[in-house]
Amino acid sequence: MIAMHKSTADFRLLGYATAHPKPDRASNDWHTPARYIEAARGVMGSIDFDPYSSPLANETVKADRYFTKADNALHPQHWTARPCNVWCNPPYGRGVIDAAVARFLVELPRLSAAIVLTNNATETRWFQSMLRECPAVCFTDHRIAFVSPDNKAVSGNTRGQTFFYFGGNRGLFAEAFREFGRVLEVMP
Repeated sequence: MIAMHKSTADFRLLGYATAHPKPDRASNDWHTPARYIEAARGVMGSIDFDPYSSPLANETVKADRYFTKADNALHPQHWTARPCNVWCNPPYGRGVIDAAVARFLVELPRLSAAIVLTNNATETRWFQSMLRECPAVCFTDHRIAFVSPDNKAVSGNTRGQTFFYFGGNRGLFAEAFREFGRVLEVMP
């Protein structure tokens, strides 16, 4: 009699088995696809600063100035001394996103405009903090396939995403981001 062994593989993850090199799913190093960056640039006119980036990510973002992990954007230094437009795709890891959002909100009064991309986690304190401060938001109607450090789009997100807009041109934000999902004005 042949012994049958029950597989212990997590079948939800098998789609990732053929990816080479295998991306680190626990990593915070995921880059935003160009179409979202271009929409943000269209709304703000430019991207002057990206506080959570890398040289590879900045090839797409093309920010005038950016911080890498080594620069530590969570440090209580001022991000910028002058008003500027900020693109922000902070690390989403538990605990890190809280600190990243807190740092962003401290710096917000110095910014001209900003678009922040996060997971759609409406039940969290950090999400509610962002929602209280922004005049408009886009809830995506899909899950973004972020780009891994090896420059491959990787699907498999377990949540949708949200774009928070901080600036004075809600109409332009709505026009540029409605192709990605529902855009809502946030009432104070």
